[in-house]
Amino acid sequence: MANNKIAHDRIDMNFKIDMKNIARIRLAKGLAKMKPTELSLPEMTRLLRRCENYPKCLEELRTKPKTR
Repeated sequence: MANNKIAHDRIDMNFKIDMKNIARIRLAKGLAKMKPTELSLPEMTRLLRRCENYPKCLEELRTKPKTR
């Protein structure tokens, strides 16, 4: 039997809180249904990638230096 070890990544808590708040707002505006799949963090990140400014954000992340 194969040993399936999955490496879990840690998500910044502020990012996670922001995504959960967005899910609540989408629910209140009728843009999502009260289903775990529509309010989940993976669904919010999928929607984030569909935003028209997402490519610009990726480019900025490639070139922006780390700040404190």
